[in-house]
Amino acid sequence: MNGLSTDERLDRIDTQLEKISLAVIKGFDRIDKTLETKADTTDLRRALGLLDAIVKRQEISDDERLVMSHQLTQLHEWVEEAAKRIDLKFTH
Repeated sequence: MNGLSTDERLDRIDTQLEKISLAVIKGFDRIDKTLETKADTTDLRRALGLLDAIVKRQEISDDERLVMSHQLTQLHEWVEEAAKRIDLKFTH
């Protein structure tokens, strides 16, 4: 077949099998390296827990600022009213 001897055909087959084998080994090596660096479930849960804590702190901070803003607005209105009652010019 194709003018090749049996030994030549076997050599070509061996060469092809070697190439395939090396490609498979390289592929598995890449997969192994990827799996080594991938975060496990515990790492992901910890990261999500930290993100939740940050979000919760931000929500609390936003709520506190809203309350303080409301309190300052009330205080400002009270000071303006008090200044009017004692006939004092109040400047902003």
